[in-house]
Amino acid sequence: MSFLSKFLDWGLNGNVWIWFHMLFGGIGARIGVEFFSKIETFFIILFLALIWEVVEFIWDGGKEGMIKIYGSLEHWFYDSLGDVVGAMWIALLVIY
Repeated sequence: MSFLSKFLDWGLNGNVWIWFHMLFGGIGARIGVEFFSKIETFFIILFLALIWEVVEFIWDGGKEGMIKIYGSLEHWFYDSLGDVVGAMWIALLVIY
């Protein structure tokens, strides 16, 4: 499978929690633009989305936990990438 195929399958279509990341990316962006510039808000949301994925990785048991949950680290990578891309996509829609 190609990168795009895996991203679409595991990162977007098969990602059951992407709605959560999109919701909070949008809410965070809406709040952020009240206090920061558009570009600052964008990078704050990006930072928070990446930090969330790192915390989730640690909280769920690290490498072994991700293999147990997703079946492979590759699947986890695409799922996390989908979470971050989803949050940033909605944040961009809200910001601009």
